[in-house]
Amino acid sequence: ELAWEARVEQLKGLHIVWQRQGVLAMLRRFIHDLQLPAALLQQAGGERRLTNLLHLAELLQSASRQLDGEQALIRWLAEQIDGGDGGGSSGGEERVLRLESDAELVKVVTVHKSKGLEYPLVYLPFAVTARKVDRRNRSFFEFSDHEGTRRIDMALSDTAMALVEQARLQEDLRLLYVALTRARHFLWLGVTALGARKAGENTLHESALGYLLTGGAPLPTDLMLERWQHTCGGCPSIRIASLATDVKPFTMLHRVDDRPPLTDAPHYLGRFERDWSVGSFSSLARRTGPTGVIGQGSGEPYATPVPRDAAQEKLLEELLEEGDMPAMVAAVKVEDAPWHRFPRGSVPGNFLHEQLEWLGHEGFASVDDDNFDTRLTRRIERAGWGNRLDDTLAWVHRIARTPLPYLDAPLASIETPLAEMEFWFPSERLSTGALDQLCVAHLLEGMARPALPERQLHGMLKGFADLVFEHAGRYWVLDYKSNALGSGDASYHKPALMAAMAEHRYDIQGAIYMLALHRLLHSRLGDAYDPAAHLGGAVFLFLRGIANPHTRGCYFIAPDPALLDGLDALLEKDTP
Repeated sequence: ELAWEARVEQLKGLHIVWQRQGVLAMLRRFIHDLQLPAALLQQAGGERRLTNLLHLAELLQSASRQLDGEQALIRWLAEQIDGGDGGGSSGGEERVLRLESDAELVKVVTVHKSKGLEYPLVYLPFAVTARKVDRRNRSFFEFSDHEGTRRIDMALSDTAMALVEQARLQEDLRLLYVALTRARHFLWLGVTALGARKAGENTLHESALGYLLTGGAPLPTDLMLERWQHTCGGCPSIRIASLATDVKPFTMLHRVDDRPPLTDAPHYLGRFERDWSVGSFSSLARRTGPTGVIGQGSGEPYATPVPRDAAQEKLLEELLEEGDMPAMVAAVKVEDAPWHRFPRGSVPGNFLHEQLEWLGHEGFASVDDDNFDTRLTRRIERAGWGNRLDDTLAWVHRIARTPLPYLDAPLASIETPLAEMEFWFPSERLSTGALDQLCVAHLLEGMARPALPERQLHGMLKGFADLVFEHAGRYWVLDYKSNALGSGDASYHKPALMAAMAEHRYDIQGAIYMLALHRLLHSRLGDAYDPAAHLGGAVFLFLRGIANPHTRGCYFIAPDPALLDGLDALLEKDTP
């Protein structure tokens, strides 16, 4: 388990590198972290495999510049593997042949890295480079004395400095030996006077090659060529070539940038929609001012919306969703049933909604499992509602096992419920006034209801349906409501449910949710989709009315083709 977690964290880190630095940087980190070079080079053809992997990383980096996003790059790679453009045999052979061609290229390596290797031709352009020890930027000298004992000199004495310089020269001599013995056929050495302090003087003797030439004694510049000729001793395998003193300070490969004159910065002429936003049922129905009443033929709002601060908006949205103010002292006696004596308000409603959401993911049939009560009890106690444990258990069991009207079946008989189905669809300047008129014309039998605040939604419309399920060949959307409509079961009759639906504009919510299900079924079933045969409708389950013998707290919105077509037209309408 620990190894698995470590691997997951490693992959997360690689993903971050991909996002921030690109796929090439990610793959190089991947190769390094998994120590692939050491593993591959021990196998037959390992050099070929490692080179091909590095070339593949370069190819992906090049392709990523033309593609948008990680998934597009993955899809492109899959197409190349399956034989897409550039993935044929000729292209593949051309790519793998780079290994042979790379062998003919110039390799630039340090003397340290070249140890143990051989090259046909070796160029050592800085053969007399040396870095003499000095006291600048040093706080101590670390060295070995004549007996080989390691010491630290904090005083920066001349004796310590001489020993450190001696050690430096010994190391340079060892490195020079490595450099001179790497060539298989030919070796070039670049030698010049270094660090001239006065005319005719140089610091060649401070380097390892200069030490071999002079024994550590300074050598005048005008005697350098003579000393080299004496050292060569007429050997035919050694040749000395002097460079002309009038060589220009750049090579034939020097690039001259011919930059065109700067032009004036262009003015930004792009246009974008400043009123694009993401909305939901809550944002459409949120009341930001005095509320009017809309009838069958009227679509005008009663008053212009009044802005509120963020805290007020949040409170209003919670009250809109739950429909209740915090519990107050009841003026009438409440029936002694768990769902009636349960506290009212947004907090209890959210708690109950969370339990039903969890039950939807688990499947309502799980209420019959032997350990169901134990599992639900743990959730209730973790949420801080242990004082209402018995009431919650009884209420949840009743909700799951009660046959609901319109379905003629309990939720426990649903085999594959989908809890909290998220939906998004575009909205082209949706007018709440037009939406209001459409819902009034088709829902709640023309009952008067508060008008929607006049506004437009241009962007995306989103939402989360509490429960979507299939039953008897038809698909349904169900929404839980914890509103308290009265003190007993009798209070949840159909007129009371309709009044609650109208007061909180749940008709708008039902229409939007049913449209989301309608569009989903159309996209999945295609031409075989028939709303009359496949779309069951929307059910609003008022949870506190679950024991009402006639309604079971359910208000049903039947699918109306004219309503769905009208909603489609409103959402796709493009007006200035």
